[in-house]
Amino acid sequence: MLTTDQVDHFRTFGFTVLCGYLADRTSALRAEADAAIRDAYAATDHERVIDGISGHYLPMASRLTPVSASLVCDDPRFIDAAEQLLGGPVIPECPEGVLYFAAAGWHTDDGIGVRGLKFAAYFDELTAATGALRLVPGSHHPEQSARLAAYSKRRGRARDDAGFAAYQAGFPGYVAATWPGDVIAFDLHTWHASSGGRDRLAWNAVYLHAPETEDERDRTLRSAHDSFEQAYRGFDSGRYPVWRDWLAGAAARPRRGPVIERMRRAGVLDLPGALEGW
Repeated sequence: MLTTDQVDHFRTFGFTVLCGYLADRTSALRAEADAAIRDAYAATDHERVIDGISGHYLPMASRLTPVSASLVCDDPRFIDAAEQLLGGPVIPECPEGVLYFAAAGWHTDDGIGVRGLKFAAYFDELTAATGALRLVPGSHHPEQSARLAAYSKRRGRARDDAGFAAYQAGFPGYVAATWPGDVIAFDLHTWHASSGGRDRLAWNAVYLHAPETEDERDRTLRSAHDSFEQAYRGFDSGRYPVWRDWLAGAAARPRRGPVIERMRRAGVLDLPGALEGW
């Protein structure tokens, strides 16, 4: 369970840093993410195509990534924290291992109005100079997010490295310096970025508030569909599927049953790509 202060910080500022939250699993999860990404992207592992938030993204709920798969809900620390922070039942998106290649400009992780959060764990010590996540406190609130979007539009697209650096520095971001084992929980609407880092290995897990209305269900399905389509390409999805292996192992994992039923009711498991990937 998170503390009252952690929950209050998250709801007020749009994020909270959970120091040492994953310390007991960090070594195993890092080894698993590193090996899986190297395996899945063996043909292109050396390539560094810098385009947007570039990197090698890999779904990690397969039989080849059991540590990550267990963190969806078998180990309750993330799903229970998500329900505490979002104030109700949640639906998981597939956890992912990521090898980020370069800096990331200011952005949010939602453009359609879902309620959700992301847990981000980095496997190296990160500081302001080496790619630590930066977040704008309070930017998850709609009125502040709208102001930042308008500000970003007025600044325009950076034309060179100097312009990008000036654009990054123009936002009053909080630098969430972290050690391996720390986890950053942030609202999907919180503006965030990173600067200065290269080849940063990370693990992410997103949870969405379980939909209560038809409109919320539609938004949830759009978000889940987008995550399948945008992230999971460029590798053998037969060996690294999204939910197929995780579902197949549910009989031996009693905590998965209620979560799977919630996912089925929302329609997530009926989406193209939900089982096999793209």
